[in-house]
Amino acid sequence: MESIFAMVFLFIMGAMLGSFACCQVWRIRKGDKSKWSHCMNCKYRLQWYDNIPIISWLMLGGKCRKCRKKIGYAEILAEVGLALVFALTFWFWPTKSELLALSVAEIIKFVLFLINLVVFTILFIYDAKWKELPVFLMVVAIVVAAVFLGINIWQGYAFGGGFDWGSLVLALVFLPGLYYLMYRVSGESWVGGGDWILCMSLALMLGNMWLALMCMFASNVIGSVVMLPVALHRKKKNMVIPFGPFLIVGFWCIYLAQNAILNFIGF
Repeated sequence: MESIFAMVFLFIMGAMLGSFACCQVWRIRKGDKSKWSHCMNCKYRLQWYDNIPIISWLMLGGKCRKCRKKIGYAEILAEVGLALVFALTFWFWPTKSELLALSVAEIIKFVLFLINLVVFTILFIYDAKWKELPVFLMVVAIVVAAVFLGINIWQGYAFGGGFDWGSLVLALVFLPGLYYLMYRVSGESWVGGGDWILCMSLALMLGNMWLALMCMFASNVIGSVVMLPVALHRKKKNMVIPFGPFLIVGFWCIYLAQNAILNFIGF
């Protein structure tokens, strides 16, 4: 029963933060520092009843209350998407028993993971729309990931298992290292200049070379499955593909499936 309540709570929190994330995407793009949320078309200041996650969008039919211009689908997709991601993250959390036992360190790790999921959502939408990754957001993600890693290291020594530093170093070599090499060699024709910076935070949170390799593999498979039909349909030889979203989805899948992956390869 506690798990059900936790998932409902996280679903609601995810929807609220999905709305926040999508709002920040436009604020960052437009350099908007206004205090209140408003319609991007007519500047109508949104009221509290216009900002109820999921419900407001559905009630308004995806349009501004005043000018009736379309708001777009990014908002509802971000709200529903992050709501589901938050709930599923709890359900598939690799050390869920410790989380349910209210381990302080595990709760902090879980919260840090959710914080980075919000940051990753902003990066996901921004890269998908404009094929750019704001550097300051990736720095925030790296800082959060470093704290997350620090707790992982502390837990390893606290429970007598230690920490595999070699595997961490190789994770940093394989994930951000290889993407940085591809970026430098290709002059951004293979991967963007921001992808390797994003990979720094992913590698720090994974903390394991096998998981880093699987993240790379999963991201490329997901990217190929999603983008190949698009490329064939548009028939563009030099189509620019935003790879950040695929890295984020691949990371999320591999992190939550890490127990099965490490057991399969004998770790």
